[in-house]
Amino acid sequence: MSIHEEQSLSGRLTIELRTPDGRIVCQRQHDNLITTAGKALVARIFSGEVTGKPELRIAVGSSASDARPEDTLLGEPRDEVVATTKQVTVVSEDGQQRALATVMATFPPIGDGRQELHEAGIVIRFPNLDPVLYNRVTFGSITRTGNLDMTLSWEVLF
Repeated sequence: MSIHEEQSLSGRLTIELRTPDGRIVCQRQHDNLITTAGKALVARIFSGEVTGKPELRIAVGSSASDARPEDTLLGEPRDEVVATTKQVTVVSEDGQQRALATVMATFPPIGDGRQELHEAGIVIRFPNLDPVLYNRVTFGSITRTGNLDMTLSWEVLF
């Protein structure tokens, strides 16, 4: 008897822009692409080749070029902040049980600045290892201005 299970790493990004009083003025969701470097990092962690606790960061940029598996950086990085994670849970998706990790970060207001954003990704940093762009997503323009907080929250499925 042969057992065949097919799953792939995946993720969905939610972007929210909020006013100082917490009102959501923009909310979008986008599926992302897991990079080849991101998949290789997961395999290296599994094999014990990479150990330790990583620092997770969420990066945003202004390139609208399509996400590609071979991406190792955002096209035009603009900002990056340390992310937090929630406890991993098990969820049922399409009749399959999958592990769900939530990675999120809030970018503070930029005052008089203005950023036209079109891309985002999770950057994983281990000591003594170059940073790895785990995933990348591109989207229609989001303008980050003034006193708006911007929260990016990723649901990463394994």
